[in-house]
Amino acid sequence: MTIAVTPQVKMYLEDLTADGMYGCSPSDAARLLLGQAIEQKIKEGVLSRRKFIVQNGEVMPTAAPALNS
Repeated sequence: MTIAVTPQVKMYLEDLTADGMYGCSPSDAARLLLGQAIEQKIKEGVLSRRKFIVQNGEVMPTAAPALNS
């Protein structure tokens, strides 16, 4: 998957990697921040936690989560 960001967002991601706390590259920082945002949405109840299995070398959800209304 490729995600396009604005030059401004890329600069912020580069800033976050300056001390290594958010990885070594803007991609690392984006991956970490995206993971944190998803975790927060799960805690807020906006998303349901999924369970995954590895099947034939691919990560697959065990079942579709119920949608929150």
